Amino acid sequence: MPTCAYCDANAFFRDRESGTYLCPVHAWLEVTGPRRDAPRPPLTIRPTTPADKARIAELADYFWGEVEVDCFDHIYQVDELPAYAACDGDEIIGLASYAREGDALNLVMLNVLPRWQGRGAASSLIEAVVQEARSAGAQRVIVATTNDDLLALGLYQRLGFIITGVLVGKLVEHHGGVELGFDGIPVRDEIQLALRL
Repeated sequence: MPTCAYCDANAFFRDRESGTYLCPVHAWLEVTGPRRDAPRPPLTIRPTTPADKARIAELADYFWGEVEVDCFDHIYQVDELPAYAACDGDEIIGLASYAREGDALNLVMLNVLPRWQGRGAASSLIEAVVQEARSAGAQRVIVATTNDDLLALGLYQRLGFIITGVLVGKLVEHHGGVELGFDGIPVRDEIQLALRL
């Protein structure tokens, strides 16, 4: 798993120009236009199996430092939840885990390793969860992210999610203090979004 080019933290992003791997603190938001990269083989999206549990835990630990995710006033063990995997060949390079909560399917964890970002994996994983929600008769898909995660907020809103709530200070409570996130933004608040089906 890659580490940041500027510190020893886990890299969550890859700079498209230089290929440099970056942690959230050293990644900055920049306005760019569409890129015309060479075509790459498509990634495969599939449901996870019990054999994938160790890889799910590894990715959760890589991105979050734990397998527990606290959102919508629930604590989830992501390696115990159903999920969809984005795969490059046999390698799981991204995950979307989910849980049923009343009339909603909660998208608990969505992450794609930096080397594979920009290939549509996150959108495809979200679409798989949305289709799962429709098949299960859910009325909406809900997701929570952090106030610093501008990329996730942009992605969810482009896909039709709307902001439904902000829990001010929720992450400070969870982490026991303020941590720096994307572009050095202090991570403080849980941003809740929903997509009506």
